[in-house]
Amino acid sequence: MIESIVLMFENIVLVVFFSHLLVATFLCSLSTGNLLSHKLFAAYLLVAVIDLSNIIFNDFYQAYPDLDMLRYNISLFIGPTLYLYVKSAIYSDFKLKIKYLLHTIPYVIACLVMIPNFFSVDNASKQLWYDNFTDVPELTFIHFMTFVQVGLYLLAIYKHLIRYRKVVVENYSDADRLNKRWLTQLIFLFTLIYIIGFGRMFFRFSIYQDYDYERLVQLIMIISMLLSICWILWQALHKPKLFSGVSSTLEVIDEQASVTKSTSDSKFSAIETEKYDAIVLRLRDYMQQSKPFLDPSLSLDTLAKQINLPRNEVSLSINKIIGQHFFDFVNSYRINFAAQMLITNDGQPQKTVLEILYEVGFNSKSSFNTAFKKHLLMTPSQYRKLHS
Repeated sequence: MIESIVLMFENIVLVVFFSHLLVATFLCSLSTGNLLSHKLFAAYLLVAVIDLSNIIFNDFYQAYPDLDMLRYNISLFIGPTLYLYVKSAIYSDFKLKIKYLLHTIPYVIACLVMIPNFFSVDNASKQLWYDNFTDVPELTFIHFMTFVQVGLYLLAIYKHLIRYRKVVVENYSDADRLNKRWLTQLIFLFTLIYIIGFGRMFFRFSIYQDYDYERLVQLIMIISMLLSICWILWQALHKPKLFSGVSSTLEVIDEQASVTKSTSDSKFSAIETEKYDAIVLRLRDYMQQSKPFLDPSLSLDTLAKQINLPRNEVSLSINKIIGQHFFDFVNSYRINFAAQMLITNDGQPQKTVLEILYEVGFNSKSSFNTAFKKHLLMTPSQYRKLHS
């Protein structure tokens, strides 16, 4: 039983090792798209490759224990590379800066910790470390530091993803920009692997130490890594343009989408309320007369320029007076216009749902159906049938 698990483990590690290496090489070779984002994700995959390499090249690392320890500490780059990749994917103006070298500090600390009792001793003494792996305080410290560090980076990543969604719904009407599902699911996968890693750490360092259970949990973690890279490849094949970034300088209004008009008005003075009410009237009149919502890429900046008002005032009017995000505000006009087109033809041949959704400013059938059901509580086909 144990021998079969070990054999399966080694075979899966080989597949994970070469699949990660292949995808990393492919990403580095791309000459289109978000090149920095491609390279940062490739860096994450290469860190995983180096971290796994000791299982495949065990004899080599035994001959060079110092190099093996440098490899062991490389897992401290998993969190930073994943974090920087996410930032490069969601912010179109992201650039690498000197300050990001601060992310290397944990790795430097880990290496410094190992100098007195590992890097400075002979190979025979180093082998004693490996023979008593779980009893060495330095290695235990590094292992726990890595676990805490990755957890903190995951929290920071989720914070940026939440902020990204707020920026999109308050500044853009393009549903494709809101499709952060791919990246969110990707981080969920990494979180799952992280939780499985916690189980492995439990069986390695707790009073319930059990090598067989640890190896079994490690096998589950490696299988999860294999499934995640397969899923990534599947997504990449079906969605060549996975993410549309936004500017990191855009601010968000820290209000819930369900804020009512009365609650919003209470936060303004009487003069301010009159001012923003006038902006709303002007805005609604412009939306009805000029139909800017027919532009699939309509943004808050564009709309503000068209009605010659500061973007902040337009944003406040939509969010606090009307009680909607810009994304929902624009889509409500698109859906109402589409609903009219579904039940009228003016003597012309009836348009298909696909023709209508493109005409009113949507880019995909899925985003149109989602928005239609959200605003009118039924599908476009059901609405047409109801009013036929």
